[in-house]
Amino acid sequence: MTWLVSSPVSICDTNIAHFFFLFFRTINVEYNQLDPLLRTTKEYKNGDVNDKSGYSPFPGNINQLVFQLKGYNEILERTKGRMPDFVNPKYTDDTKSTFKKPTRLECMMQDFPTVLEANESKKVGYTQLAAELCFSPVKNSVADGVALQKKGIAPGTAASGEADQYAASRIILKSIGCDIKEAPPVDVNGISIVPGPVIVLKSDFACCPAEYKIKFPSPEKVKISARSTLVVRGPGITIESLDLDGALVIDVDRGEEAIVRDLVVKNDGWRMVRTSNEDVDEVIAMRGFDIDRKDARYIEVRAENPKEDDDDSAADSEYVLEEQYGCALYPSRSDMELVEEKGQGCSVM
Repeated sequence: MTWLVSSPVSICDTNIAHFFFLFFRTINVEYNQLDPLLRTTKEYKNGDVNDKSGYSPFPGNINQLVFQLKGYNEILERTKGRMPDFVNPKYTDDTKSTFKKPTRLECMMQDFPTVLEANESKKVGYTQLAAELCFSPVKNSVADGVALQKKGIAPGTAASGEADQYAASRIILKSIGCDIKEAPPVDVNGISIVPGPVIVLKSDFACCPAEYKIKFPSPEKVKISARSTLVVRGPGITIESLDLDGALVIDVDRGEEAIVRDLVVKNDGWRMVRTSNEDVDEVIAMRGFDIDRKDARYIEVRAENPKEDDDDSAADSEYVLEEQYGCALYPSRSDMELVEEKGQGCSVM
């Protein structure tokens, strides 16, 4: 929230005058401070309630802060680390006569902008993203999640958290121009989720949206069907063109490079199988489904001298030539010999 802050300044002259120097400050506002403030206004006399859109006009945030260390250190040197304190008592009921738990003096990291001066405050901003791209907690039971989803609130369950993880990759790939088909929503233990396509791009392959554009240099040539599963691990992979309808796992050791070009994969793939809570692993029961890995295409490139593995059995270097459907996985290093793909082993998932 951006607040207009008034700072009194005294001027000593023949006549003593007081005036206010006004500046804007971007700062978090805690819920226990916002609601009472809103209730003092005519427009929001009922406090922080949802408007016609179904959402609060004052959206919350995930409180993730990024500091520029040089500027941060300069402020600490000036303030000697002093920050404003506050208390936020929790009561057992509306009479506010008994504490629910001991009240403590608190100091919050998000109050850092309160110690900034006018020019410093100009360097504070915020970034807003859709929740499914940055925050999808797994913290609620299935029953609580069902109740929340009925109210139009994210359920925060194991099923929704996993689905949102896959969705984030789909959203980013779509944004750069890839052709990604979405599966229709399904019900899992009362929780509505979009099951696919399942896209798992390991962080060593791409960890931020800017890297997606590098890893998928021709996004218009990348097509993934709604029932597909794509798993990619390895920093040296570039996917130029791909038509996927099924399951594909690409696993390339660190230090090796490979380019996926004109690759067409069509197989039975992996599918979600709903489970009951009886006679299944607790984790599987929690999310409400398991994965039936019926069929998949595995492509592996192994390093000649693995840096983190002393096992001699892993010393054979491989680059893969995929001949089916007239496609090829080209090595980036010309001195490596192309060999036929062998073995179905993959430890990515």
